[in-house]
Amino acid sequence: MSALSILLLIKIVGTFFPVAAPLLVLPKERIDQLSGFQASDSTLHRLYGMALLALLVGYAGGFLEVQRGEFPAGVVVMGIVSNGGAFLVMLKTGRARQTPIAAGFFGLICIGLIASGLMAEAAVTPLW
Repeated sequence: MSALSILLLIKIVGTFFPVAAPLLVLPKERIDQLSGFQASDSTLHRLYGMALLALLVGYAGGFLEVQRGEFPAGVVVMGIVSNGGAFLVMLKTGRARQTPIAAGFFGLICIGLIASGLMAEAAVTPLW
């Protein structure tokens, strides 16, 4: 397994279970309570959950590319924009102070993806 494979798996698991799945299945009131955001109905939560699920499908496709020894440039760029953008939004809105673990997760994933883009061959080389 390569460094990029591990990073993509961390992103998939670290987003699906604590974020995407709850947004898709939990009652609105529980999501509001957990997130600290209030929505007029559950549609916004469900749409965000589906958007995250779509991104995770993209990451899974990238994971499969890496397993074939290919560098998934499109997935890496998608991840840099998604995670880097989320990190910047959290900084700008002050949410990073309230949820430093989430902000750190987005920031570190972004840094890892940037590093993989700069060292594409090493990123897809198996570590063991």
